[in-house]
Amino acid sequence: MELKLNGKPITTHSKNLLELLREYKIEQKSVAIAVNLEVIKQEQWETYALKNGDVIECLTFMGGG
Repeated sequence: MELKLNGKPITTHSKNLLELLREYKIEQKSVAIAVNLEVIKQEQWETYALKNGDVIECLTFMGGG
């Protein structure tokens, strides 16, 4: 399946968002995910089915001051 992850084209066999995070070793605790500009709640990651052509953005939170 062909997707865009954080602006880069990728090929994956992951079926859902949780599998994709694990495949790309993205920390789950401090990330928000948008698929095709729609924010997906963390409780939905395991059941949210990925589709060819999806555009996924993983946003991490950073502290600072």
